[in-house]
Amino acid sequence: MTIGETNNLYHFSPKTTYVNVGGTVTWTNGTDAPHTVTSDSGSELASGTIGPGTTFNHAFATTGTFAYHCTVHTYMVGTVTVLAAGVLPPATDTLSTTTPPSHDPGIGPGLLVLAGLAGGILAVRRFRRIA
Repeated sequence: MTIGETNNLYHFSPKTTYVNVGGTVTWTNGTDAPHTVTSDSGSELASGTIGPGTTFNHAFATTGTFAYHCTVHTYMVGTVTVLAAGVLPPATDTLSTTTPPSHDPGIGPGLLVLAGLAGGILAVRRFRRIA
């Protein structure tokens, strides 16, 4: 796991990771700021401060889904899903979490407005031809 920065926002990457019971996850702080890995509920994850360039390791002894966040930057969130021994984990999400999933950078608001205007012009032309 990497603690990174994109567009001036810190993030855990991947946002979701999978490990088999007994496996260890390592978080590496690749930023210039301190961070934590702290359980959303319970006490499974409690890293303390992870300084720039340092790591935090945690071995998972039980199956389950463990949601966590950074107490310094509360918008930083992630999940570790611990699977039974021998279960093949699904592919891991490697996308940054700094952009909402519904955002398509290829279509900006200006293009949508132009498309709407073009549709309106065609509708007006059709109306005039019929009338």
